[in-house]
Amino acid sequence: MGYSLTILTPTYNRAYVLPKLYESLTGQTNLEFTWLVVDDGSSDNTEELINEFIKEEKIKIVYIKQENGGKHRALNTGAKAVTTDAVFVVDSDDYLTSDAVETILSSWNIVKENKLMGISLLRGYSETEVIGEEFPENYLIKNFNEVRYNMGIKGDKAEIIDAEIMKSSPFPDIPSERFMSEGVAWKEMAKKGDSLFINKIIYITEYLEDGYTSSGRMLLINNPLGAMLNAKMAMTDEFTLKVRLRNALLYIAYGYVAHKSRKEIVQESGQKALVQPLLPFGWLFYRYWKFKYKF
Repeated sequence: MGYSLTILTPTYNRAYVLPKLYESLTGQTNLEFTWLVVDDGSSDNTEELINEFIKEEKIKIVYIKQENGGKHRALNTGAKAVTTDAVFVVDSDDYLTSDAVETILSSWNIVKENKLMGISLLRGYSETEVIGEEFPENYLIKNFNEVRYNMGIKGDKAEIIDAEIMKSSPFPDIPSERFMSEGVAWKEMAKKGDSLFINKIIYITEYLEDGYTSSGRMLLINNPLGAMLNAKMAMTDEFTLKVRLRNALLYIAYGYVAHKSRKEIVQESGQKALVQPLLPFGWLFYRYWKFKYKF
């Protein structure tokens, strides 16, 4: 049986880099995929550019434009529109190796046979230089949360998700915030099946000065409720004590950023025994951030 793939690209004012991604998609050794572009309210010429790509008819392209709401909302919009077996989130400022689609589709039978959440492959600064660390074993089948958090495998990876699982695990909507870490959805999806981990670079990332990654801590400080949620999700028993302690400290610090009282921070955590003794230390994190980032 042949499987189908959607490459989902949320984008905002990135017309100047999209041609590089498009070129890598038209150069795939397997063209059996749909490129779904969700334009998060761009004010540049993104719409005109994508329409030019569509006219070329080199690959199947679906374009959706929405009001600006942040990447996580664009991903929710995209997930609803997917009609394929698998979804591969590829950022607008990145590009793929020529055999990326072929690699995914040729391995998707393992996902189906084992009822997995999806596949994690490697990202690279180039086709030979891995971002972060390789997985501990090639073609490993294990839970995403176990590998990425408990085992601490570092670095951005190429994540391909079962479409039905992604549809059933949307990002929560916090009306006052425009950013939410992808970890919120990925931790939730990991509860619905293990993942296949393959040590192969298929995704090349060039971190831009105007990208989310470079914005770092301030992006989370400016969206503290989402940051609290992301930390809270890594405070449950499935995570190691080290991971739980670290995230409890982050949860508390972001709680102070969000102007929560100590009582609210403890009560909303659902982990009173873990959080309450750490309040003074989380407060120190918060004070350090106040000093360093001047907010």
